[in-house]
Amino acid sequence: MKTAVGLFLGFVFFLAFTGCDQHSEPYQTPTRFSYMVLPQSTDDSIASSTVHHYAFVDTRISQAGRLLVFLGSAGSAPQNYASLNKTATNLGYYVINLSYLNSIDGQACASQTDDNCFANFHEEMIFGVDKSTLIGINKFSCLTNRILKLLQHLHKLNSHNGWDQFYEGNELLYSKFVLAGHGQGGGHAAYLAQKVSANRLVVFSSPNDFSEVTGKPAPWLTNGFATVATEFYGLTHKKDSILDISKQYAIWKGMGMLEVADTVTADSSNFGNSKGLVTHFLPNPKTKRPPPAGNDRTQLKQAWTYVLGYSSR
Repeated sequence: MKTAVGLFLGFVFFLAFTGCDQHSEPYQTPTRFSYMVLPQSTDDSIASSTVHHYAFVDTRISQAGRLLVFLGSAGSAPQNYASLNKTATNLGYYVINLSYLNSIDGQACASQTDDNCFANFHEEMIFGVDKSTLIGINKFSCLTNRILKLLQHLHKLNSHNGWDQFYEGNELLYSKFVLAGHGQGGGHAAYLAQKVSANRLVVFSSPNDFSEVTGKPAPWLTNGFATVATEFYGLTHKKDSILDISKQYAIWKGMGMLEVADTVTADSSNFGNSKGLVTHFLPNPKTKRPPPAGNDRTQLKQAWTYVLGYSSR
């Protein structure tokens, strides 16, 4: 299993936003809001957890727009990605960083002979369909229900924030979603982007779905996506220890994200129109996995801003 705490450099900072502003009446002054919410408090049928969802909005710039749904890597927690949360919120995103059952690593599928192992893993985690032998996720604890119930809960906490623009009844409005994730979470985000038409897909050192048996990306990655490939962006590290860079390129190409070798270094400020960014920054020596960004937080934020592709209006 990947050790996720501190894996993505720049994420391991104390939560950038503190407190939770509550308003029972319409507010007159635009305000920045942050929320920490236990999953089971949004739906008592969701498996109990001590790991909170995190949610952020800056109403000074996010009066209407897009929702960044971020999924962390195996074994991680939303607070490990605090710096990205802050960067995305400052760009004008509504942000939710989801707590989910990520203690089981889908990389176990890499050595399986079942071609559908990776796909079944994602299918069950996202939709709660009983398909994977690795996990046991029901329709309440699956990712889509967690997202919906969190958005509904946030709207109840403050009906003036605008969280209800991202769902209608019990249906998620994916066209306003930017799906993003790191490691295993990036694989889940990509799989969901294949099934629904999202606004954008952003993957950090992911997806990792590469079969060591066939020597190829998992078949689902080459089956076409409902989200248009022109809105796929990725950031990885040249020396990622989980997946060799050549395998990551093969996955990105199979998804339709890259045109031949449509990558550029993330270590400069000129990204051109590239879809894939690759950093050569030395990794944090305290981490077991080289992170897909380096020690220079200014450069890190430039790369994040580029792949997120959103600015305040």
